[in-house]
Amino acid sequence: MKTPKFWYSKNSIISILLRPISFLWVLGSILRKKKSYNFNNIKIIKVGNVVAGGSGKTPTVVSIVKKLANSKYQVHVISRGYKGSIKKSTLVNTDIHSYKEVGDESIILSKIAPTWIGNNRIESIKNAQKMGAKIVVLDDGIQDASIKGDLNLLVFNGLQGLGNGKIIPAGPLREKLSDSIKKCHLSIIIDEDINNIANKLNNLLPIIKAKINIESEYLNNFKNKNVVAFCGLGFPEKFFKTIKEIGCNIRYKKSFPDHYQYKEKDLKELIDIAIKYNSLLITTEKDHIKILKKYRNRIYYFPITVDFINDKIINDKLYSLTINK
Repeated sequence: MKTPKFWYSKNSIISILLRPISFLWVLGSILRKKKSYNFNNIKIIKVGNVVAGGSGKTPTVVSIVKKLANSKYQVHVISRGYKGSIKKSTLVNTDIHSYKEVGDESIILSKIAPTWIGNNRIESIKNAQKMGAKIVVLDDGIQDASIKGDLNLLVFNGLQGLGNGKIIPAGPLREKLSDSIKKCHLSIIIDEDINNIANKLNNLLPIIKAKINIESEYLNNFKNKNVVAFCGLGFPEKFFKTIKEIGCNIRYKKSFPDHYQYKEKDLKELIDIAIKYNSLLITTEKDHIKILKKYRNRIYYFPITVDFINDKIINDKLYSLTINK
């Protein structure tokens, strides 16, 4: 679905009317809580968010995994494979799996480390351990109380902020901010903190500042070019902002629901618009995965990672985790 606009409006009547349902959401979360499962001989890093969709959680996972892999640690990724048809614990294999089976984010993650998908994260961690993993990184999972994390990272996007501060469906929060803070060891704020997230954290979590990183080869390809930009993200504004920051001239932009599956009709319309504006057609890596093969070479994308500005904090935490295996 598309992110409701009233989630980012302070005085929305719709949000007020939905607050009783938010109470039921919270109650359901309490009833679903399970006793935490403790693993031996494997370390667990949980990367998650409190805001539904668009915080930069997956590129943060990519950056964390790359740091660990570069240090020669056997690291696997655990994902639910959101919107994928496979529900049992499965190791992603891009030779036989498509995004329809394992989810779009899992395809990206599998390029950098062995990635497991499935509804049962505990089973996936056990399978990763059998295959030699010493560390697993959970893409999402802060709200999953069934697994105890050794290092829990709470990710925010400075542009997105916390919206109206209300819980789903009245607002974008998956739980109370105070509850998320209690579960985590570090917070990461990506891009300029224009919504004063740091103040709302109230010194209860160390803050790592971060920014989106795009490799120079991609920057040179798109700088000063006219583009038609589209995406299917929980918070599309951050993608369009990134496009502008790398020097693109956006002639037209369109957003689709998060994790949208593109139809041929959509792609033909976008290509026609790009021709009309004599522009390059550009999207995210996550969206490009879902483009029909015959159109992929007509649509550009760039992979993104997260650069930690004060990375000594995260490096020290990761090092501490690895020496206490």
